[in-house]
Amino acid sequence: MSDYLDVLRHHTGKEGYVLHPDELDECCARYPDVVCALFAAACTIAAADAQIAMLNRAANLLCDVHADGDIHHVLSLRERLDRVADALIRALAWRDKATARLRQACDALTDLGTGLLTRSGDHTPAADQPGGGTPATP
Repeated sequence: MSDYLDVLRHHTGKEGYVLHPDELDECCARYPDVVCALFAAACTIAAADAQIAMLNRAANLLCDVHADGDIHHVLSLRERLDRVADALIRALAWRDKATARLRQACDALTDLGTGLLTRSGDHTPAADQPGGGTPATP
């Protein structure tokens, strides 16, 4: 589970949220659909990032071969490069949609007050809140 939490922590952090994994069990019990949507969106972003990285490598390789190729190979390579570019555009769109779904799930969980996520600027230690925790010793 820690790998999934790392993915979730990474992608929610990039969107300005702090993940509190100790709240995961209770949040899953109360809001399973939203938590599933959160994990699905974060893992989709991770998969899209991997696909984008591989497509970039393929495009770079084809460009390198294209630069050294003769006229017969150039046309074939151009077609392949166009297919890679089309796949890259689809992967970027897929990632953008997943990012929007991640933001929606983060906002929903934050608005519900689940404690699983807080906005980075809203995160304050319990000792700093009135009546919360024990005061720090000087």
